[in-house]
Amino acid sequence: MTNPLAQFAPLLNADLMAAALQQHLPECRAGDWQVTGCEIQHPRYKTYRLAENRERSFLSLVYHLRGRHPAAMTAEQRILYARAYLGQRSQQAYSEAQANGERAIHLAELGMVGWHFPDDPAMPWLAALMDSRQIAELEQRPISAIEIVNYRPEIRCTARYRFAAGETEPARVVYGKTYVDQRGRTVYQNLGLLQQQPSSVADFVMPQALAYAANCRTLWLDGLQGLALAAMDFTREVEAKLPVLVAALAAFHRLTPPPSLPTISLPQHLQEWRKKADKLSVAYPAQQAKLTALLSELGQTRPEFATLGLIHGDFHIDQLLVLADGRLALFDYDELTLGDPLQDLANFAADLYNYPYPVAVIDRLVQQLFTTYSANHNQTDPQRFVWHLRGQLLTRAYRCFIQQKSEAQQRVADFIALALRPWPLAE
Repeated sequence: MTNPLAQFAPLLNADLMAAALQQHLPECRAGDWQVTGCEIQHPRYKTYRLAENRERSFLSLVYHLRGRHPAAMTAEQRILYARAYLGQRSQQAYSEAQANGERAIHLAELGMVGWHFPDDPAMPWLAALMDSRQIAELEQRPISAIEIVNYRPEIRCTARYRFAAGETEPARVVYGKTYVDQRGRTVYQNLGLLQQQPSSVADFVMPQALAYAANCRTLWLDGLQGLALAAMDFTREVEAKLPVLVAALAAFHRLTPPPSLPTISLPQHLQEWRKKADKLSVAYPAQQAKLTALLSELGQTRPEFATLGLIHGDFHIDQLLVLADGRLALFDYDELTLGDPLQDLANFAADLYNYPYPVAVIDRLVQQLFTTYSANHNQTDPQRFVWHLRGQLLTRAYRCFIQQKSEAQQRVADFIALALRPWPLAE
């Protein structure tokens, strides 16, 4: 069969989809709403290695739509979660959604099944969490706004709840993070255990876990106010924050891990990287020789030993907030793991190459990151760090592939080239 990516490509063009959804959405066809703009988030491409299974490939993504009511000309934003299928498979998927009692729509001309937020096929309780009246009754105080921070359909949704000031209470911000499963309970317990340990002003500030509501699988967190580290200038402000960041990360790695955390070993990393490289080789045959060379190098240079300890598991610049007093707040404790602390450092370093700064600038930041961490931690090994960094760059290439953002093929090639190049740290 033809390449599924080629068939899905138009669905990843925001301008094309604004026009297509205006033509095919039921509310637009009825004249009740008009699409004026479109932004695409969280595309996920599900592919299969075997040719006979490739027709089962599908694309899921979120369309953030801007629009208005034609009569009142009232501006409004809406979120549409969609799954796109090959051939006539969307009809089967739509029939299954109807049989499950889901409020889905079928955009047959686009080969899509869609759900209007907050209707989610895996989180039916999400609608209640978006009802300001119910939330106000729960908190016994008026609510001024509910804002969607991050919505990953069928996985989780984070919302910001702004409570208005009362006669005796100041205005307040609370975050609600709801999950498809009961993971929020574990995050709530782990975060509480970490916050019970002695800390200093140099450590990361952790958001206060307020409660976990099992009925709606939601973790409630107290809001923190500050400036996103990723919004700062890399060449000046971020670089100046590296000593504070690294000292806090080293202190985080010395915390006592909560019990029963999963473990990620070096052989497990290598196994996962091999799976990613296999799929990339099928999607981009021109990269196959380079991927083979990268996997060979990762296999030959795999460290024999790493001391396992508490790691964040998803440590990157978007997880950090600079507070008014200059301290750094760290968010998102979903992926806490027992692993090699250098994984966190390499994850942060690899993610920096996603930003539109010259490679030489990022190289300098990565060098400073490792040098400063080495001075704060007594378990550093440049070869082991570079091994993790190369694997994390391969992971970034894989994410570019499954997310299919603009210029995905070139970005995949760039990340593979970065992973393959000589790294002075390893010499």
